[in-house]
Amino acid sequence: MAMPKKHSSKASVKAGDKLSFAPPQGSIRKNYLFSKLWLFLSLGLLILVFYSNSFNAGLLFDSDTIIRLDPRLRGLHWANMEQIFTHDYWWPSDQSVLYRPLTTFSYLFNYTILGNGEEVGGYHLVNFLLHWTNAWLVLLIVRRLSDRLDVAVLTACLFAVHPVNTEAVTNVVGRADLLSTLCILFGGWCYLRAALPGASKGKCLAAMGIAECLGVLAKENGVMLVGFVALYDALWQMPPRPPLQVKFKTVFQKFAQAYVALLPGLLLIWLIRRWVMSTTMVFEDFFTDNPLVGAAPLQLYMTAVGIIGRYLKLLVFPRALSADYSFNQIPLYGTGNPASDTAAWISIIVVILLLGSAIYLRSRQKLFSWGVFFFFIMLLPTSDLVVTIGSIMAERFLYLPSIGFCAAAAVVLCEVTGKAVTFMRPETQSRVLLRWTLPAAIVCLLGIRTFLRNADWQDDLSLWKSAVAASPASFKAHMVYGDAIVADAEQKKNRPLEQAIDDAIPQEEIARSILETEPPLPLKWLNINVYLHLAKDYRIKGQLLEDNGHRDQAANFYNKSLEVLIKAQEIDRSTNQASREFRMRRGISPQDLPDVGNFFLYESLCLTYSKLGQWEKCEVAARYLEHIAPHQPSAYRLAGAAYFNVGRYSEAAVQFLCAFFLDPDKDEWLRDLSGIYDNMGVQPNPVVSQDGKLFLKRDSSLVREHFNAAAATLVRLFEEARKRDEAAELRDKLIRLYSVPPDVFSRKS
Repeated sequence: MAMPKKHSSKASVKAGDKLSFAPPQGSIRKNYLFSKLWLFLSLGLLILVFYSNSFNAGLLFDSDTIIRLDPRLRGLHWANMEQIFTHDYWWPSDQSVLYRPLTTFSYLFNYTILGNGEEVGGYHLVNFLLHWTNAWLVLLIVRRLSDRLDVAVLTACLFAVHPVNTEAVTNVVGRADLLSTLCILFGGWCYLRAALPGASKGKCLAAMGIAECLGVLAKENGVMLVGFVALYDALWQMPPRPPLQVKFKTVFQKFAQAYVALLPGLLLIWLIRRWVMSTTMVFEDFFTDNPLVGAAPLQLYMTAVGIIGRYLKLLVFPRALSADYSFNQIPLYGTGNPASDTAAWISIIVVILLLGSAIYLRSRQKLFSWGVFFFFIMLLPTSDLVVTIGSIMAERFLYLPSIGFCAAAAVVLCEVTGKAVTFMRPETQSRVLLRWTLPAAIVCLLGIRTFLRNADWQDDLSLWKSAVAASPASFKAHMVYGDAIVADAEQKKNRPLEQAIDDAIPQEEIARSILETEPPLPLKWLNINVYLHLAKDYRIKGQLLEDNGHRDQAANFYNKSLEVLIKAQEIDRSTNQASREFRMRRGISPQDLPDVGNFFLYESLCLTYSKLGQWEKCEVAARYLEHIAPHQPSAYRLAGAAYFNVGRYSEAAVQFLCAFFLDPDKDEWLRDLSGIYDNMGVQPNPVVSQDGKLFLKRDSSLVREHFNAAAATLVRLFEEARKRDEAAELRDKLIRLYSVPPDVFSRKS
């Protein structure tokens, strides 16, 4: 395609000048519209080519939890819509200070309206369309800012295929970034339209304000539309070097209406943050996800600037890409890592040079300056320089800022290639071809890297294998990779489980060694999941050895599992105490504070104690499990097993009946009860089989005694857990369905 001749830098529009961007009129309008359509479709085809292998990528990373475990996505009705707008983003699987109802609704759109359910194709199609739209808006905006089609097309192509953006496009829950970027770009485009002669300024500004509000509801950085508008005004609309009083007067007179249109979005983000922070009981960010939460001020800023340098390196040379940069992949500044400290200083120099160049060239190369400033401004919310967030570094954070990088890079490439062809004779036929050889090669190379990176996102095993290779010092990369090895073997049945466990344990041991530093980290900063994963695999390894007759070796692994779990218990108790103190600071009375704990920790303790035959300790762990999670039937089964194995059959029967009350559709509780009554010598056994289904006859005094004791125990545990509404509802259900006498609940049990 023959591109327009490069505009001379001397012909650049001066600050305050107005460009006419109105579309052509008359007979050439059809050709103009056809050209735009051709560009739009070509851009989509380019994206499709390099993202063609992304449509079968699994629900990985956070996508698995957010899509599969969110009941709000299971139907389009008022109750779900209400819960989307009244709960945080991670509800109900976790608590967070993130509020993204528009993004959650988009998942509902896929899950229910399009009927995709957990099939990934529809989610990837929506992400593809959003990315395509964003790339097109980038082209339109850069075309308008630069008045150059060549720079605009190259910017859009670089953005469309850059591999750092795969985490936002191929990762399903990267949609939050796609939606917020769409709102910012559309709002920015509306603002540029408002400046056109004959444009309906009021409608354009109203659309901009609506886009900002929608962006805020998609992701917190949607508010950065303010930065887009302010940057455009500073570079293109402000008079050059005016007196200070004139500058303020100009801003007030010329831009007051535009900034008023942005006020609703600013007010909305303020109200959301106040509401979320006051209602969500998230007492601390995880140090292991973002070590900057434990950094001193100078250490924080030096490390954060060093991370900006890492981002720039990924944009220039995106060879090693990772889904995770957790502790200790990016060492804190001043913690004895000379390479990381040196990188921080190099980053400072690079940042200063870039900002200095942008300031120096703001009159001659406005788009280059815009690209540099856009990159840094849009990176601010996730840079940890303004507020410490939940992750120290993530490639999805580059989705919006990368637009600025691509614009600046496009300017540089067009200038370099433009100057190169000037040395050739005018009659040379290959000038245009030569001019676009380098940009086209770069776009193709980036696209190929994107295609290869998409292959990493196919399943958990490939994703975390690549993460370990790119982030070898990240504890989480090793931990989740170990878990993925076992899960993949169990799911695909393509290798023996014992072999998978043998491969997983070393990865989890590396993760543990990364966390257990010298001097040791405080308990509150350790990640309990490392210990839970390792304990589980030690126990499975022990069971496999025991099944093969190697009892001594099996006992060794059971003891390893127990040792790791005791460490995890220390972490859990520290977390419980910190949680109580946080809630008390929030004004909650100690009497209203339930004990909290990690369910999987105490479940794992029970299982490991049972393997070691330490049933008394298994009972203690199971009773605490009931205390913190009275709604979990498995807690009562574990307690019942402990009582059964020490010969306390009546107490075991009560525990299994508690599980039965919570989940009466499972026959396993009644099978366990049948075994207990056999051991007690109860004749006839009150558990009977009829038409292949088990039933419990309640006409004997012993069974009624166990029924009443189980009912009283269950309601008491719910009350102790401060689940008073559930306790009252359960009490009424037990009286109504099982004829439990009401006075049973007033007795001490």
